[in-house]
Amino acid sequence: MSVKYGRFEWNHCPICGDVLISADDGQSMRPHCPPCERFYYSNPAPAACCFLTNDAGELLLVQRSIEPRKGLWTLPGGFVEMGETTDQAALRELEEETALRGEGTSLLGVSTISSKHGGVIVIGYKVERWEGELDAKTDAMDAAFFSFENRPEIAFEVHQNLLRIYDTSARGRA
Repeated sequence: MSVKYGRFEWNHCPICGDVLISADDGQSMRPHCPPCERFYYSNPAPAACCFLTNDAGELLLVQRSIEPRKGLWTLPGGFVEMGETTDQAALRELEEETALRGEGTSLLGVSTISSKHGGVIVIGYKVERWEGELDAKTDAMDAAFFSFENRPEIAFEVHQNLLRIYDTSARGRA
């Protein structure tokens, strides 16, 4: 599969501020900072989300209070911070958005999408156990559990893709 790279948007190194030059990284020409001896790549951002259910088997979703897609629903989750694993990021985001503390994760699946602004890789985790009182926080205006039949519109295609994996997995267990 051939991947076409768009124009790299930075002109200067974010570490030292020196002008980036075009240099061969062994595969192709990439932005390079000679003083830092570092190549720069236009990579998708890693994110993680949680699949958490209540005793009735309903799935937890959060309603976005910020753009993009303000007012629509997503899985609890967000971008991975430096120094944390993807499952740690998923659990951190769960607590930040819903006040619920989860533990015990298992990988559900991965969804990737490219856009004019770059791209995102979202890693979905099933949360085995959780505790706390549900309360929408940070960038969530609401949080609620939904049955399969009553799910609202989902904001992002990457979450829609992961929900298809989740639904297929759940039907396989039934």
